[in-house]
Amino acid sequence: MQIDGRMAKYWLPWLVGMPSETTMAICSMIFGGVFEKFPKLKVCFAHGGGSFPYTVGRIEHGFQVRPDLCAVDSKINPRKYLGSFYTDSLVHDPLALKLLVEVVGKDKVMLGTDYPFPLGELEPGSLIKSMDDFDNTLKDKLLAGNALEFLGLKRSQFE
Repeated sequence: MQIDGRMAKYWLPWLVGMPSETTMAICSMIFGGVFEKFPKLKVCFAHGGGSFPYTVGRIEHGFQVRPDLCAVDSKINPRKYLGSFYTDSLVHDPLALKLLVEVVGKDKVMLGTDYPFPLGELEPGSLIKSMDDFDNTLKDKLLAGNALEFLGLKRSQFE
C-alpha cells in the first residue's frame, strides 16, 4: 500500500490504505475472472472486505456503463460473486457489520482479529457479541461456525 505522499500523514495507510487495497484485490479477482476459472477456490478478505461491500453498487454500475474498461477479462456482473468469498468481521462499527452480513452473506463472514496489530479488537468478537440485531445462531456462525466451514474443520474437534 502507498505510504508516502498524501498517504504519509494521519496513519492513513492503515486507516484508508488497507481497506482500499482489499477492495482492489477483490475487484481484481472478479474482473480478472479468477472466481470463474477456479470456482472451488476459498478466499477470505480482511478488513470486512474493505470498501467493497459498501461500494458494490458503484462497482456494478461501472461494470455496466463502462464494460470496455471493466468487463475486459470477465463478462460476469460483479454482484454475482457476493457469497462466493468470505470476509472477516473486523469493521469496528455495528452498522458496518450489519451491512457486511447482509451484503456478503451470513455464511460468509468470520471472526477477524487483526492480531497482533493495533487496529484489532481488544477483545476479539466483542462487536459480534454486542449485536442486539443478531440472534445467537448468527453470532455463533460469525464467531466460529463460518471459520470452521472455511477451514473444513468439525466443531467436535474443539469441544
